[in-house]
Amino acid sequence: MKTKLTAQETPLHKVFSDDYLFTIPSVQRPYSWSTDEAGELLDDILEFIRHYDIAENNINNVDEPYFLGSVVLVKNDGPKSEVLDGQQRLTTLTILFSVLRDILSDDYADDIEQMVVQKGSKILGTKDTYRLHLRNRDDEFLKKYIQKKGMTHKIAKNTPFKTDSQKAIRDNAIYYMERLNDLDESTVKILPLVLATLCFIVVVSTPNFDSAFRIFTVLNDRGLDLLPSDIFKARVIGTIPEDEHDLYTNKWEEVEVTLGRDRFNKLFDHIRMIIQKRKGSANYKDEYEEIFSNVNGKHFIDDLLIPYSEIYLKLVDYRSFYSRQPKIIKVLSLLNRIDNNDWIPVAMYYMREFNEKLEEFLDLLEQFAGVSMVLRKNFNWRMSKYSQILRQMEKGIEVFSKESLLKVSEDDKKAVLEKLNGDVYIDLKDTVRRYVLLRLDSLLTNGQPFYDHSVITVEHVLPQTPKEDSDWLVNFKKPSEYVHKLGNLVLLTRAKNSQARNYDFSKKKKSYFQSKNGITTFALTTQVLQEDEWTPKVLEDRQKKLIDLLKSKWSLK
Repeated sequence: MKTKLTAQETPLHKVFSDDYLFTIPSVQRPYSWSTDEAGELLDDILEFIRHYDIAENNINNVDEPYFLGSVVLVKNDGPKSEVLDGQQRLTTLTILFSVLRDILSDDYADDIEQMVVQKGSKILGTKDTYRLHLRNRDDEFLKKYIQKKGMTHKIAKNTPFKTDSQKAIRDNAIYYMERLNDLDESTVKILPLVLATLCFIVVVSTPNFDSAFRIFTVLNDRGLDLLPSDIFKARVIGTIPEDEHDLYTNKWEEVEVTLGRDRFNKLFDHIRMIIQKRKGSANYKDEYEEIFSNVNGKHFIDDLLIPYSEIYLKLVDYRSFYSRQPKIIKVLSLLNRIDNNDWIPVAMYYMREFNEKLEEFLDLLEQFAGVSMVLRKNFNWRMSKYSQILRQMEKGIEVFSKESLLKVSEDDKKAVLEKLNGDVYIDLKDTVRRYVLLRLDSLLTNGQPFYDHSVITVEHVLPQTPKEDSDWLVNFKKPSEYVHKLGNLVLLTRAKNSQARNYDFSKKKKSYFQSKNGITTFALTTQVLQEDEWTPKVLEDRQKKLIDLLKSKWSLK
């Protein structure tokens, strides 16, 4: 049996009518439009009015509607409609209608009020109800200061709020009040007519969760601000007794707010990896259906989401948690520079289940992740290996044992040494060669280096294109054999004048490798500054020392 799915171009007077009673389910993130987005919405409609020179006497002659986008609803036959996508737009329009109602005379206000409130019936025994209901923590604020007639006049910059959403509602109401007061009276009067009759929204509705999920997937592919965690929040909360919904919704949202939206969604995927211990599929629904068929909502939030969020925060905001453990900060700063985050579930699982010898474990994990990056191991390979490592840990196989798959294989040791002894600058991607040099720099300092500079560049000592009459060609008869080697590379924290790259060694040290105060950020670069000359012998000696450092740290012997 096919699911009934409808998509209709609907004028706002039908959107805000008895056909719909909108509720914002727990699946949704909070209302967040700022005055920028609210202003853009109003400006677009005012421009539409100006473009067609719309007035009361010609409004029926305008045959080109203005589209305000789409909303996606989970809706059955009655008016009750859960908003899957479109909360920001519906809430902002409710604020705009409410402000217009409160500044216009009663003959206009009564009509606009119908866009905000569904009137009850004594005959049917129904009460007045507002057409839009936000999430519990913000709904009362919207009613009190926006939807209740006459209240937008009383809202002010000192009106107290408890959430960021309430602040956004307050600020947008004040903004609209100020903007409308600056418009001429005829424009303000025509605005609600244009909104109600000429502004359209595409209303997409579907009666069940599965269908909504398919719509979500399409919308997300098109770049809308929906994430898998948004959808499954409703499924998780839905398994919890109704009298505990608010409690667990708050728990969920506290984690989301603490991490931020993008990090929170990454955490969701890391938890999936820990539970399933395999590469995820493209079908989010099937993945999480499998998880939630075995894990109830309370258990997921209390025993998985919250504990793992705390561990995840330690891994990505490590300086806040390990301020007195410089060695752990050092290795985590490096791991966070790996060009993928596939190592994180392994670290999260270890820290929760074992959490001993943490420094040694992170060193071992960095070794595995670093070598894998240098060898350009692909996503499928990494997923397979990390999945096997998770399964080993679950079985009780120690990560430090000979059986552990977290150890770099002999073949990979040989392969990475070949890479490191080759032309590193051209054989490795920019992110990879920079990582290798940062790893080496960390081994040359006893303290805890900070690698959070906005710019870190890899530069050559022997230039790539030395001038024919330079000292470089006196010392290097075949510069191409040396120029891209690891021993010829340094790190800088800023882009340099390209002409200075070709200076002879003594001048280049002073003007290119040093800052104005005569120092350099990196121990790796300080090595070079301490040399009196740059010759094949010096470069080869440095190359050997650097390779030996990595051999020791990455157990490549």
